Formats: sequence, C-alpha cells, structure tokens
Amino acid sequence: MKFKQIFQRLFGSNKQKPVSPQNGTQADKSEKMQKMLMMLSNTKDVELTCDEVFALLDQFVELAAQGEDVAQLMPLVKHHLDMCEDCRDEYKVLESIVQNVA
Repeated sequence: MKFKQIFQRLFGSNKQKPVSPQNGTQADKSEKMQKMLMMLSNTKDVELTCDEVFALLDQFVELAAQGEDVAQLMPLVKHHLDMCEDCRDEYKVLESIVQNVA
C-alpha cells in the first residue's frame, strides 16, 4: 500500500470538513494517528498495491481453501491483507463464497 493510499484511508478525501463535535474530536484524531503510525511501522521495501492484490486474490483464496500455507506462498498478498481493511473485506467475501461452494 502506498503512502497516499494510507493517508486517504485514514483521513478520507482531501477536502476539508468543518470541525464539529461529531467529526473533529481529539480522540478520533489520536486514534487515526496511532493507526497511521502502526501502518507506517509495518511497511516493507516491496509492497503490492490494492489493484495488484485484487488481481491475485482469487488465487490466494483458492490456495487457502486447499489448506496451503498462503503466508509462505504469497507473503506480499498476506502482508497487504493484514494492512488493508478494504482488500481484507474483499478477501472475506471471496472466502465465504468458496467455502459455501465446497
């Protein structure tokens, strides 16, 4: 995941929202900052983008359903799924489809 994607996921679009009690609390900002720092500390020299992971996701799900060690076979995909909530959600949907078919 690229830094731009990380910031967009954490802080939303680039448009400024007016600060209000509902969307601008200090606790929300602190939580987002902690999440960003955690993600930055877990970055690697080589990472896949969401598009690259999406292209490999069906293969990853099939291997996992067959009982393969996908963390060893496809470590970059596994790492991305650990970091990216959107891709992880896609994975869970595909995983449930494959499990229901089997």
